[in-house]
Amino acid sequence: METNTITALSRALDLGSARVAAISNNISNLNTPGYKRQDASFAALLDSASAGEDVRETVSDPRHLTLDDTSSSRPTLTTQHSGQMRLDGNNVDIDTETGRLAAAEIYYQGASQLLAGQFSGLKYVISGGH
Repeated sequence: METNTITALSRALDLGSARVAAISNNISNLNTPGYKRQDASFAALLDSASAGEDVRETVSDPRHLTLDDTSSSRPTLTTQHSGQMRLDGNNVDIDTETGRLAAAEIYYQGASQLLAGQFSGLKYVISGGH
């Protein structure tokens, strides 16, 4: 039994997990010459939606995005070539990454709690309100 809310929260957990992994990798490569910071995003999904490639018949408003199981609805890893470069070509700033990691963990925890609430509600309904 899967609802639109559960699907959306599942995608949010996917993005949160991918973002935490990318930021952790950035911190791990803080002293690697030439390393460029990475981030996870739904850029492919947003690009296809803005190009009108989503299935508009399944949404209530043409500005809404569909949530399907295609690979474009999965987070993608992007490399950031801009930003302050050190002499060794690395653009990872530990202070920035630590802040991003804290924000990503809060995002993930929030999505996780919302998803747990959805399942708790389903459990309540299935048990007949007991």
